[in-house]
Amino acid sequence: MSSSDETGSSPRSRHILTSTGWNIIGRIAPVFVAILVTPRLIHLLGLSRWGIFTIALSLISTLGIFDLGLGRALTRAIADRPEGKTTPETADLIFTGSAMMGLMGGLGGLVAAGLVGLWVDHGLKIAPELHSEVLWSLWIFCATGPLLMINAAFWGVFTGYNSFRTVNLITIPVSVAYYVAPVLVLYVWDSLIGVMLAIFACRLWLTFAYARSLLHLVPALKHARFRGYLLKPLLRIGGWMTVSNLAFPILNYVDRFMIASVVSAAATSFYTTPADVVTRFNMLSSSVSASSFPALASSWRREPERASEIYCTSVLAVSALLFPPCLITALFSHAFLSLWIDASFADHSAMIMSFLCVGVFLSGVDSIASGLLDAIGRPDVNARFSIGEIIFYLPVLYLSLIYFGVPGAACAWAVRICADYGVRSLVSLRFYAPLKPAILRVLPATVSGAVLLVAAMVGVSSAMAAGEMFLSLLIFYTVLWFVCLNHGEREAFMSFAGKIRKKIGINI
Repeated sequence: MSSSDETGSSPRSRHILTSTGWNIIGRIAPVFVAILVTPRLIHLLGLSRWGIFTIALSLISTLGIFDLGLGRALTRAIADRPEGKTTPETADLIFTGSAMMGLMGGLGGLVAAGLVGLWVDHGLKIAPELHSEVLWSLWIFCATGPLLMINAAFWGVFTGYNSFRTVNLITIPVSVAYYVAPVLVLYVWDSLIGVMLAIFACRLWLTFAYARSLLHLVPALKHARFRGYLLKPLLRIGGWMTVSNLAFPILNYVDRFMIASVVSAAATSFYTTPADVVTRFNMLSSSVSASSFPALASSWRREPERASEIYCTSVLAVSALLFPPCLITALFSHAFLSLWIDASFADHSAMIMSFLCVGVFLSGVDSIASGLLDAIGRPDVNARFSIGEIIFYLPVLYLSLIYFGVPGAACAWAVRICADYGVRSLVSLRFYAPLKPAILRVLPATVSGAVLLVAAMVGVSSAMAAGEMFLSLLIFYTVLWFVCLNHGEREAFMSFAGKIRKKIGINI
């Protein structure tokens, strides 16, 4: 390793760490507000209206299907623009992609509104006096479809320009308002309609805030025009991403339906409860992948060494962030579930939770490999890979349930993720050979992390578990620091940590 390599990586590594930090803040801050506000919101709405409210929120992911992958494709197109310059055509691309996503959001909203009307009239069991209130509130929520898609497009533009600080500073107060505004409205208007109007207002506020900031970032947008021919490359990339987006929920949620069918509906809770906790850790890996994707898209063609370095830094960052929560959860799963629910439930779910921790750790690392293939313009590889996974995974999952019960399903999921990461890494090398040094450099961290998490599944006393935790953390971070990180990355981390200490007033 040359000195130039070592020192040259510092600013690039620091950029990924800083962007990741902003993304983590942007995702976690609203969660804390939600935890504080949710009990009051349930009390003010009542269980029936609260149930409708949560169902409405789940429509967000359903409407996401209508974006046709354009948001991520827009990010890639902007990041990969020639010589990093913003031309009038770039502004036209932003306007065209955003307008198309707004139109698709409107279409999705209309489809959802029609289905919601049928559901409320013929399928939903609610008190007659709530019928009109629920129907109008859901229609108002569906009307936010265009705003939802336009905001997603604008987010993609910001990330394409690596403006993570700006976009998160805009998003955080609006995300907080999503939870606070409904509570405030309910104090003056006890209606679910008022709650949905508050959410509509928040989305509209976010749209205007994004648009205003984008006009400063890309002044050429003031003269942008809709250019239909610019949609073709976006739809080509986005179409394959949509296939992956459709395959993803099948791979991640089919186990729950199969458990209910093969074992019992009651047994599903032993799987879904720990899964809902452990998958929250994905917030950390998604913060890194959101930062690395535009950086990879902008460098893979012109600067392959830089792209390899970004990949390496991103995988190591994900590993460093995910390992502690996954390790602690795997070691103390029984104690946690006993305290949170009860000892009987923990007896059934502790092993399941530990298996899921292994899978979530490797899934986070795999998200960077998946993002790389999208960044180099090969989302078709990810899509075909996901379809192939479904074909092989379903029979393995079924047999695991038949012979090993619900823990077998958790083990099958973890093994699938492990195979997913291994095969995708090899496939990435096939399509992007400069990645080889990075994959070899991150291997010790990912392998040691996975092995230590598997070792954590062996049942030990609380005292021994505490000792194992400290030993595992020592081993993992020793490997990460001395084997995987180069001099420049260590300098970048120390600089980043120094800034954090300075901001919060810690002197060491």
